[in-house]
Amino acid sequence: MDQAGLASNAFLDPVRVPLRIALLSDGSDLPSPADSVGSAASAAGFQTRSSVPTSNAKTQLLGVAAAVAATGVLSQSRHRRAGTLSRRARRQVTVKAQAESEASPEGNAKLVRYLSEDGTVSVRAIVATELVREACEKHGCSQAASVALGRALLGVELMASGRDEGETLQLRINGNGPCGSIIAEANSALQCRGFLGDPKAEAGSVPELVGVGAGCFLRVTRMHPFWKTPYSGTTELSSGEIAEDIVQYLALSEQTPASMGLNVMWDEEAGRVKYAEGWLVTLLPGWDQAAVGVVETNIASFGRMDESDRPRAEAICEHMMRELVGKFQLEETPSFRCSCSENKLLTSVMMLGETEVLKIVRDKETVEARCDWCGRQMTVGHDKVRDFMKSDDGKEQVEQGAYSPRQLKLQEDELQKMPAKGEADWS
Repeated sequence: MDQAGLASNAFLDPVRVPLRIALLSDGSDLPSPADSVGSAASAAGFQTRSSVPTSNAKTQLLGVAAAVAATGVLSQSRHRRAGTLSRRARRQVTVKAQAESEASPEGNAKLVRYLSEDGTVSVRAIVATELVREACEKHGCSQAASVALGRALLGVELMASGRDEGETLQLRINGNGPCGSIIAEANSALQCRGFLGDPKAEAGSVPELVGVGAGCFLRVTRMHPFWKTPYSGTTELSSGEIAEDIVQYLALSEQTPASMGLNVMWDEEAGRVKYAEGWLVTLLPGWDQAAVGVVETNIASFGRMDESDRPRAEAICEHMMRELVGKFQLEETPSFRCSCSENKLLTSVMMLGETEVLKIVRDKETVEARCDWCGRQMTVGHDKVRDFMKSDDGKEQVEQGAYSPRQLKLQEDELQKMPAKGEADWS
């Protein structure tokens, strides 16, 4: 496998992707796209574990995506009132991209957003070498696993940028490959975390590591404290290339024409991630064919991008915005952050129920746990379990732990049916 992970040239028939855009193939180092069907779901918590109807659409091939040693093909389709479907001949162009020979000179992760003057094209670019390196080292990832997890983290950060304050977005890639599931999560503040089933797994390419077949899917779940339930979109994995499957989700679930590039390079000598960057180009309502042509040209020439003294993220956005009079919007700082804590571990212990908790206290047992998200090892003694059990939160959790999930749901439904204060009918 090369430094960034091989990528296959899988083609997604644009006729089957109505009303949207999909980036179709990924060359070697950098990009790939994807797409998914949105549906409401009642999945709760952070670790949650479909076909798209065709419609009358006009499909037009837009261009080529390339980024630091990778290529991709972008297709766009547009709804027509008439019941006809026309499409241009497919074309794929492989652009030889230049791999970065040195690590990023920018130590801190950075994500920048640009918007075209007419507001119809948005570009986001991220450089996050240290972030990806930290995440992979926490899990002790192999070379192949580091590339896959790094791409997932970059992708979820690009998708989370610009979301409502407090919103959390989770990306789950469930393949049948040796690495198991890949889960990455980021909130609106671009604080992210992620893990995969087997961080030691090896493969010759990311698609081989992920595995594509019957029952394999990509799911994006959006959560917010003010929402009653999370919202989820799911599609079958199309190629195992993470960027390709993400663009497919954006196209089918969020009706957002998009192109994405993700690049994670591996340093053989140092045995760690050498470089990590990515970009996301989206077409917004009101776009026209002229803008599409410019975007197509800029994506196709990405591998031959002129050298610039500008920071890498800004340079990527400015290249994608050539001839579009792109304007800088904002700069954000992504970071790796896990919300695990001793208090959450104690809460989980209380959910075992009163009998089990009392046994831990009586036998003076020590509870050990490892966080899947960041690999952190935590230990709490019986004295802390006892003290937490006596607290109000502990008593509530112990009581809830004595009920089955169905009993808790019935209690919740009963409370929701109770009349508001002053509205009870006592007749």
